[in-house]
Amino acid sequence: MRRRTAVLSAALVAAGAAVALVVPVLWLEVDESAVPPATAVRPLPDGARVTATGKGCGSGGCWLELDVEAPAGMSGDELATAVAPGGAACAVRSVVDLRRVCTGVVDTAAGSATLSVQYQRLVGS
Repeated sequence: MRRRTAVLSAALVAAGAAVALVVPVLWLEVDESAVPPATAVRPLPDGARVTATGKGCGSGGCWLELDVEAPAGMSGDELATAVAPGGAACAVRSVVDLRRVCTGVVDTAAGSATLSVQYQRLVGS
């Protein structure tokens, strides 16, 4: 009887964990206005700083735009390459939050770059 209870308890814990990991990913398909926080942007080089943020929305959902000032001696293009090699980079936020966050380059200037951060959705990806 004890073994049966232990197996049932383990199964319930595993099912609960699976639901907790999958629900945020599926919720993105319903909530098109969801944007990741500014802290979800890929790590910025030492000395770079966010000077402005804004939210934009379009047919593919919404995104967070960040104006980032490059550190001394780094151009906007170098900053963009450091943060989003190839123009875009996606990663899972954490082991607990399986939503993929994509950082992309919107524009670059002499000493700055404008980056976008958004969740990658399952539909239309």
